[in-house]
Amino acid sequence: MVEATRTVNGYTSTERRYYICSIAANAKLFAKAVRSHWSIENSCHWVLDMAFREDESRIRKDHSPENFAFLRHIVLNMLKNETSAKV
Repeated sequence: MVEATRTVNGYTSTERRYYICSIAANAKLFAKAVRSHWSIENSCHWVLDMAFREDESRIRKDHSPENFAFLRHIVLNMLKNETSAKV
């Protein structure tokens, strides 16, 4: 279990997250695994959802979901590597 507290615009919220894992009872190792998970979530999955509305996608038939996910990842990587015009 991880208890996270954050303050945004003077409003403080506390959230508990529960994880199932095979890591031995080692707080430092567990914390590193949790941070690693959220690093991926914040750098990739959140961006895909906000930029491409991936969670709202209605693509469900055959191999289309995997194909479109693959294309979204390619485009995201291309955008991250683009250096010619920064806004």
